[in-house]
Amino acid sequence: MILQIIKYGDKILHKKCQKIKQNILFEGLFENMWNTLLEYMFNTLLKYGGVGLAAPQIGISLRLFLINSFDSRKTICLNPKIFKQFGVSKEYCEGCLSLPKMFYRIKRKEIIFIEYFDSKWIRHNLQIKGFLARVILHEHDHINGKLLKLRLRKLD
Repeated sequence: MILQIIKYGDKILHKKCQKIKQNILFEGLFENMWNTLLEYMFNTLLKYGGVGLAAPQIGISLRLFLINSFDSRKTICLNPKIFKQFGVSKEYCEGCLSLPKMFYRIKRKEIIFIEYFDSKWIRHNLQIKGFLARVILHEHDHINGKLLKLRLRKLD
């Protein structure tokens, strides 16, 4: 199933999302529903050609995003925290599924330290650099109620 992408103008895109509680996710029937949601999110991401999708972009105010790593893997990040950003700030064009066909120049640090839980509730602490760090920062902005359009001007 393909989910509807929430577009710019919807209030959910401007709200900080709620933390996910582990004990709620892994009880009985809800676990199956959770896995189905993650599958639908990934299908939606692939359908629209994105590299990342955050829960508020499908109308769910939870601290969750997933990344398409282009090597047939999907990375699911529950309750992610970015502890540190460092390195050179580089400016690149970014797009967003909630702002279709629009691109913005944005500066981001090239290296991050992130902690998150995967879909099996295993904790990961990683240093990530380059393009993947940029994608994670973009999706992390979404779960904190920050939208690309409000941060920068449109490209000419």
